[in-house]
Amino acid sequence: MQPSPHGRVRFRHSLAAVALLVAFSASASAAEQCPVSEAAITKAGGLSQAVTAAMKTEFSCEGAYRLLELCQLGSSGDNALSDIVLSKCEPRFLPKAVAATKAAYEKARAKCNKIAEKNEGSMYQGQAAVCIARSGRDFARKYGTKS
Repeated sequence: MQPSPHGRVRFRHSLAAVALLVAFSASASAAEQCPVSEAAITKAGGLSQAVTAAMKTEFSCEGAYRLLELCQLGSSGDNALSDIVLSKCEPRFLPKAVAATKAAYEKARAKCNKIAEKNEGSMYQGQAAVCIARSGRDFARKYGTKS
């Protein structure tokens, strides 16, 4: 029995859709890599130093967090990177925050700290640090000034 012409067309469309999906997935994951170049890493003397330098030169809270998100070290070294993010995000909302906002922020940070408290290892320290930085970024988005 021969497949109908409509069946072949549907099959080709399905194949094209799958190919497009695979191509999109590959380009999306490539776009999500740490933007710090090999040259910058070599010049700075290592990945941690290069990411730190890139984050310090980043003007915005969003940009600093994005660098942390894409370039996280997966260790307690992320604590210092998280501090850089917080230095850019907290001034956007904390100085004028009402008591309820400050309390909610502290609660969010405490929840992040539980990641490291419940689990042993440097990796969990890094996860907690990224979580804390995300909280700072999220509160800056919600309650902060635009600058």
